[in-house]
This record gives sequence, structure tokens and C-alpha cells, in this order.
Amino acid sequence: MADLTDLDYVLCDTELSISNAATLLSSSSLLALDCEGRGLGFLIDTVRLKGERLRPIYDILESTSILKVVYDGRKDFSCLFHDRRVEIRNVIDLQLVDIKSREIRGENDADRLLRLGQVVPKWELARNSHLYRNVHKLCGMNRSAEEHLGLKVEKNAPKFDHSLWLQRPLATEQLLYAVKDVVMISDLYNVFDAAGYLYPQIHDDSSRYVSIWKDRRPTADDIYRNHGFLILDILDRSMNSPGAVVLQGNAWSAVRQKISMDGDSVGKL
Repeated sequence: MADLTDLDYVLCDTELSISNAATLLSSSSLLALDCEGRGLGFLIDTVRLKGERLRPIYDILESTSILKVVYDGRKDFSCLFHDRRVEIRNVIDLQLVDIKSREIRGENDADRLLRLGQVVPKWELARNSHLYRNVHKLCGMNRSAEEHLGLKVEKNAPKFDHSLWLQRPLATEQLLYAVKDVVMISDLYNVFDAAGYLYPQIHDDSSRYVSIWKDRRPTADDIYRNHGFLILDILDRSMNSPGAVVLQGNAWSAVRQKISMDGDSVGKL
């Protein structure tokens, strides 16, 4: 990944800068998208600019002719839809591509259970492995960058204070944080594309995945939505589940026990 300090980016916080960005972005066939930053080096300030002043950007997000590439775009979609009534269309979610790539990279069912063992007690997996059939652990973007890009992400890095996004002016640290995510998404997409991981159904799967919270925005304490497992019927259309909860009965009780013992969220990747 490129040195972030050497990258050019534009902070768009005026109507003129939004207009200029929209002109350039609308001519692109592919955009990397993240809830803090948006592709091609443009950072869109959605706090300073609201409503119809952002309509040129919203039109791009809703365009079916411009591909948007995200990594776990569920919260991005939820925020834009519930706050601004904007739907992200024509999207590829690389979190799904990562899961589909595992078999291509030679992972087997034992490897799948090994990943699950990071968040589910191993005794539970050994006793009730049948309850976890076709269950996949989601991989966060930093972990995915380690596996696919060879990046070494600092394990004990201080947590970023996302409440700072509401303060103005934005600090350089915040701008670089936003740029980092978009650059990482772009790099992952290029690697996945070159490796042939972008399978034919990825557009349909991604559309269903990012809009999974279209009915209502998940709350911070909703562990039935904020968890680290892929909803069963996203990749496996043979499932009859409506996409609500991926685990049931003893399996989910074990996961909740794991949360209680660790004092952490299963959704932390």
C-alpha cells in the first residue's frame, strides 16, 4: 500500500468543491467507498454540507452505471439510507469476496472451524459442530489486508475516536485515517480482481448484504445484528432463513457466553 503522506486528496466542504468532485467522480467506472472517505482522493464533508447540496454525490452513489466498492458496507448503507434516504447501488462488498476466496486459497472445513474458534469456545465447536455448518467468520478489513496484501497491522494501536468526526476543523490525522481505508479498499479490489476472486454472483450477493439493515438501523447493544458471522442466506441461497440470526439455540448461547467471558463483542474483528 502506498505511503499515505504522499497521496493527494481533496477535502470537499464547499458547494464548489462538491461540484468539481462530482464532475470527476461521475466520469469514473469504479469508486472505492467508505463512510469516512470516498474514492479517487475526495473526502466529502457530510456534516458541513447537508441536504440537496450533496445531491451530486448522492446521485453517484445511487447510479447503476458506476461501480462502488466497499468493505463491509452494511453500516455505510444503513447510515446513508436511514439518515439521507440514499441507497448505494451497483456495489461489490469485498468482505464477501474474502470469504469466497478462502476455498480457492486452499482452506478446508477444518480451517473454517479454526477461524470460528477465534470467537466461539472450542469445546462448543467440538460438541456441536453440526450447528455451525456453512457458518463463516467475517474478516475485518485490517485482517484481510494482512492476509491478502501482506500488511502488518499494529495489534495494540490506540482506538480511533470516531466522535471526533463531528468536530470542525478536521485534523490531519482524521483525514489520513479516511484516506487509509479507501486506499486499502482499492488495493484489495485490485488484488482480488487479479486473482480471479470476483465471482459471477458478487453483485447480487453484495446488494443483499449491504442492505441487510434496511428495515432498521442496528443499535450498539444489538448482538443479533452486531456479530462477526456471515448471515447464512447471503452466499447460500438454499437456506430458507430470512437473514436475521445466523446461529440458534445452544450455538448462540455459547457465543453469548463467550462475549460475557471476554467482555468484548463478537463483532470485533
